[in-house]
Amino acid sequence: MKYWIIMGKILLSFFFFCISLVASAQISTSSPYSRFGLGDLNHGSLAEFNSLGGAVVAYSDPFSVNPSNPASYTRFGPNSFLLSTGGWHQTTKIMNTTNSQIANNNGFSHFVLGFPLNKKMAASVGMLPYSSIGYSMSEDIVDENDISHNAIANYYGDGGISKIYFGGAYKLSDNLSLGVNSSFLFGGLNRRKSLVYNSDDFFNSRSNSKINVKGYYYEFGLLYSKKLSKGNFSLGVTTNNNSKIRAKKTELIESFEFSGILEVSKDTFVNFVEWGDVILPQNLKTGIEYRNNKWIILAEYSLQNWAEYRMFNESDNLENTEGYSVGLRYTPDYNSINNYFKRLDYNIGVSFKNIPLQFENNQLEELMLTFGLGIPVKKSRTKYNLFCIVGQRGTTENNLLKEQFIKLGLTVSYDGIWFVKRKYD
Repeated sequence: MKYWIIMGKILLSFFFFCISLVASAQISTSSPYSRFGLGDLNHGSLAEFNSLGGAVVAYSDPFSVNPSNPASYTRFGPNSFLLSTGGWHQTTKIMNTTNSQIANNNGFSHFVLGFPLNKKMAASVGMLPYSSIGYSMSEDIVDENDISHNAIANYYGDGGISKIYFGGAYKLSDNLSLGVNSSFLFGGLNRRKSLVYNSDDFFNSRSNSKINVKGYYYEFGLLYSKKLSKGNFSLGVTTNNNSKIRAKKTELIESFEFSGILEVSKDTFVNFVEWGDVILPQNLKTGIEYRNNKWIILAEYSLQNWAEYRMFNESDNLENTEGYSVGLRYTPDYNSINNYFKRLDYNIGVSFKNIPLQFENNQLEELMLTFGLGIPVKKSRTKYNLFCIVGQRGTTENNLLKEQFIKLGLTVSYDGIWFVKRKYD
């Protein structure tokens, strides 16, 4: 009974922690490409795995929580209580053929807990960002026949979707485990447009569109492991159901004029609330892992059918995506007593994928090179993970934009021990 009371207190504390994170959420992207679909997508792996190229669908470890594959929870050690959280900073250079600008963003990466339930079952609960929107663009509209019609069109967007998941795993045998995450999506996507004329003869106009989403979907995982003569081999597979997420759309279109620097509303043309659905496309990931006492080698392939995506029956003309990633971890001697640097994890990875956006029959691509360092704390069960991502996506061809970015982050992981019976009073 005491076990479930303590568990309830932990989950309640976790709930209020998540609410506080949402209340203090920041704009975590400055990409013009986040204007489309659900915005910039988080691809599911924790920040501590970013230095491995995100190739972690087959990764399982007694000291890490890996929600990318819920079947991995069965690797938790007995009486262990795992906690991980972190954040990041990204600097992005956005450019076309003639101009460029620099944007800086910070963000919360994750908060997850993991613990075994018995010898065959384990559970995890956590919060992750799912997608984010953040852009600000302007366009000159010129009428060569009548300059009084000249105007500036402004486009703004912000907001994002977060995910809280509750997951469980069951070990069918010493080699095979199955798992499932029940994920709850919530948040709001805000898109605004304004048209400001150079002449006072015309009223300026603006539109505000806000979409709030709230609903469940499920992620399923399988993990097969086999001991080899000089190490261990694992195969991981994950997928999710093709699900509908309930959405509420609020649309406001009105004219306005300036009073100093303030915008004063004049007439309202459209003001309505509409209910609909967001259809999330199915995602399939498969990967392998080989590990021994010093090395971990990872590879992953992902496929997502974004052509099935709909939001209020609009598709945004998104395209299916593929991704490839590999990662490598080297730990010289995890149990070294005399040389602390031999206990560090040295990580490197590479990731290539195309994103769902296509312009002029060319689908945009993203390439990332990743590095990282795992730093165990002496005489403690705490570990710090530093990562660096250098990457680019998009192109300057066909009047498009290229983004070059550097992302730095830190995660903190703690492996506690709980519910151990006292042998002495």
